[in-house]
Amino acid sequence: MIFHFTRNTSLAAVVSACVIFLTSSNAYSEVLTKTTQGSQDGFYYSFWSEGGDAALSLEAGGRYTTQWSNSENWFGGKGWKSPNPRVVNYSGFFNIKGSVNAYLSLYGWSRTPSVEFYIVESWGAYNPASCGGSKLLGVYQTDGANYEIYDCPRQLGINPAGLYFSIRNPKKSFGAISGSIDMAKHFDAWKRAGLELGTLDYVIMATEGYQGQGSSDITVSNGSADSSGNVSSSSSSSSSNSSSSSSSSSSSSSNSSSSAIAGSAPLGGALGIKFFLLTFLAGLGFNLTASARRLG
Repeated sequence: MIFHFTRNTSLAAVVSACVIFLTSSNAYSEVLTKTTQGSQDGFYYSFWSEGGDAALSLEAGGRYTTQWSNSENWFGGKGWKSPNPRVVNYSGFFNIKGSVNAYLSLYGWSRTPSVEFYIVESWGAYNPASCGGSKLLGVYQTDGANYEIYDCPRQLGINPAGLYFSIRNPKKSFGAISGSIDMAKHFDAWKRAGLELGTLDYVIMATEGYQGQGSSDITVSNGSADSSGNVSSSSSSSSSNSSSSSSSSSSSSSNSSSSAIAGSAPLGGALGIKFFLLTFLAGLGFNLTASARRLG
């Protein structure tokens, strides 16, 4: 959508054009603050919260942003609802302030048996595999690092559930972050360690936090592995990914413009641009008299 203005355009027309822009371009800035899940722009999303100040903003394609401050436990992200493992590319920013219990991981569930699992790429003050009764079952190498396998069996309601962790060593640093996760290789390592996994329900590249302060700005996309196990971007991922998502090999350049909003997800992205545009145009000191013209 393009609007053309002249010095003779009326102030009312300018404001009307801004309203059109605000209402027609805000589809990818829905802010989630309560437990929910669904599909958007070809991706599955999930957000869970026990309460407090935490929010996740759904952006275009595989991108989401988060921000939290002294919240209860929460997590959320974007991915896929599918029974098939895949290579997941992710890139963006993951930031915390001070000593905070938070992590960035590929999170998911399987059914029959019911298993909750994490492939943890980065964490803060607490290693999430340090659960009560956790067992170190082995170490394997994939995706350019060593991963430690932990089993944390537990009960969820009346249904027995497994809780598996693969912890990256060394963990990735805060700030700009990117990588690729070949799910099949991790699942094979779990099987060799004796961990049973059921039919895959969904996976998301999730940010999780508890109390403290932090933010993230993460984009996920499909990847593929060649016969040598090298990971590359998938050219056949959904059309929405081609313009909004980036592979791990190009994360530095594609995310340089998003760092400014990584710490202010609920009001960042398109919302911040629109607010600036409306304020700027409304403050112009012109006596404007022609109308705005919309070009589709």
